[in-house]
Amino acid sequence: VPSRSRADAVTGRHSASMATVKRNTELKKVKFGTTDMMVTRVCAGTMTWGSFNADESQAHAQLDKLWQLGVNFIDTAELYPVAWNYGALTEKWIGNWLTKRIADGTVERSKLYIATKVNPGGVGNEHPTRAKKVHGYDEEIVEWSCRKSIERMNCGYIDLYQIHWPSRDTPLMSTPTFRPADENGKIKNRPMGWHDRGAQEDFDRTIKSIMKLFELGLIRHWGVSNENAFGITMLCQTAIRLGCPLPVSCQNDFSILNQTYEEDTWEAAYRFGIVGLPYGALSGGTLTGKYFDKSHPQYIAKDEAERPLDKCRHRVSSDFQPRYGCSQAMAATRECVELAERWGITPTELAIAWSIARPCNANGSVIIGTTTVRQVEECVGAALLELPDELMKEVDVIHEKYRNPCMYYTEKEIWKSLPGLPPAASEPEPEREQ
Repeated sequence: VPSRSRADAVTGRHSASMATVKRNTELKKVKFGTTDMMVTRVCAGTMTWGSFNADESQAHAQLDKLWQLGVNFIDTAELYPVAWNYGALTEKWIGNWLTKRIADGTVERSKLYIATKVNPGGVGNEHPTRAKKVHGYDEEIVEWSCRKSIERMNCGYIDLYQIHWPSRDTPLMSTPTFRPADENGKIKNRPMGWHDRGAQEDFDRTIKSIMKLFELGLIRHWGVSNENAFGITMLCQTAIRLGCPLPVSCQNDFSILNQTYEEDTWEAAYRFGIVGLPYGALSGGTLTGKYFDKSHPQYIAKDEAERPLDKCRHRVSSDFQPRYGCSQAMAATRECVELAERWGITPTELAIAWSIARPCNANGSVIIGTTTVRQVEECVGAALLELPDELMKEVDVIHEKYRNPCMYYTEKEIWKSLPGLPPAASEPEPEREQ
């Protein structure tokens, strides 16, 4: 083994002739936090089924492959699909598949764990009078939404029922910086409406709604999503006071390009025994490397027939989740792509395996989002990798250089103007300077 230079030792840069990444042969299952659910380390994400995947058969083919590869955990939401065609459709497609596969003996319901979500925007709840109306997770609408999800998926009960995002006046998605609503009810950095100001009575209302679902036998466990430390703490303390089971998981945006969850939010989750169920491991496809179609053409070439670049998320809908492909994120991604190549793995494998290996996701599962069967195979295969400490430290170097590039902390326009590479939505990729 050749000796490493001093510079390489300081930066953690890996020499191609040194250690490689271990690849296991069996998909590992873990006890999901405090539950009795033994789930795979990757969970099937579904939010593009019905929008970016326009045909139901495409979703069914991916579900068949996921099940064949051993994945026993599915995450969806009444909100899905996203970007367009919002609401209810994804759950209906999953229900059609599940009904068919239970009937032909392929799937046993008790061995498949289904997670879904209720959102306070009322999108996808199909309520006759309250559809698309902002609410604060009151008992009537939460029970209605839960029953509708069960009906659409024909699944009998929900294994993990999640609150999709807070109903209170707190920023969401692209920034971790708190700004409450002003005296006119306007709130900075929140793309959707809000219902309340996060008073104790608001948390009481939410917990009582969850308790009712348990009493009715509609759910086995519950969790939170897009939450922060305050929300987790208040929900848990309220649940303890009212005698409700604690939430078991937190589904927040988390990737090499956005590690804000590991700040104070993870401590709150950790103290209450809540495990990670993160989404966004591939940053909306950015971390696959496919947007470097000139300098690294092999990554988009893998899906050229079914999913050419002009059909990929950032090119089809540039205003949907643009944070994932911003200039700084692209600069950091290029270094991740080159790092993966030095270790002989794909950028997709690096991004997913890294998320699985983070301590905040121990005994949890990482959501993978796919639009083709080939993508399913690669993303599930990433869960077989064991990244060595040396490689994890090299990712740390990139993180220290580009700290959470998908997030802005003060002004969005300043963040958007930062130097870096052209956004993923730009086409074509510019020639790299020599």
